[in-house]
Amino acid sequence: MADLCVRLVPLFNTLNEADQLEIEKLVRKKNYQKGELVMDPTGNNLVIVAYGSAKLYSLDKNGHENITQILHTGDYAGEDWLLGKNDGSIYVEATGNSKICLLNRQDFLNLLKKQPMLSIKLLEQSMTKMQTMQRQIDLLSLPKIEDRLSEYLQEYAVKVGKKTFNLPLKMKDLALYLGTTPETLSRKFALLEKQGVLTRKLRKIILN
Repeated sequence: MADLCVRLVPLFNTLNEADQLEIEKLVRKKNYQKGELVMDPTGNNLVIVAYGSAKLYSLDKNGHENITQILHTGDYAGEDWLLGKNDGSIYVEATGNSKICLLNRQDFLNLLKKQPMLSIKLLEQSMTKMQTMQRQIDLLSLPKIEDRLSEYLQEYAVKVGKKTFNLPLKMKDLALYLGTTPETLSRKFALLEKQGVLTRKLRKIILN
C-alpha cells in the first residue's frame, strides 16, 4: 500500500484499503521530465504528484506566467477541471523529474457518487488551497522583495521540517512566484546572505 498514489492524497485518506485499491486501478501513472507539460487547459484529469514537483500556473494576455501553486509529493491539482470549471489559461508543468498519477474526470465523478464523504473532503481541501493562495497574495503585498523571499524560505523550512534544504523551484519560477525577476532575486539572496540570514550554495539553502 505504501506506493499507491491515492495514499499520498489527503482527499482519499478517509477511505478504507479496499476502496483505495479500487481507485488506484483507475489511476494512470506517467513519468515526466523537468519542464515537461503535465496538463494544459484542455485537460480533464486530477493530477497527483507521486514523486517530484510541479507548478500550477496561468498565462496572462501577454503570455506571462503567474504561478498559483507549487506542487510537491502528495499534492494534487485539477479538481476545478473535474468539477466542470473551464479555464483556458491554466497549466501544470513538472519542475523536476517527476512521477505523476492522473485520474480521469468521469471516473472521479463516479467516485463522488459512490463516496459522498469525498465531496466534503474535497471542499475542505479546497479551502486549504484557498488559504495557501491567500498566503501568496500576502507575500506579494510585502513591499520589499527580500522580505518576501525571507518569509517564503522560513515557511518552506517549517513545511519540510528542517533549515537546510534545496530550493523546490528554479530561480525563474521562484522569481515569478514572488513577483520579481531572477536578477533581482539573485541580488536579494546575496543581501540576505550578507545579513547572516542564510547561506546559499547554488540551490542549497541553509537558514541561520
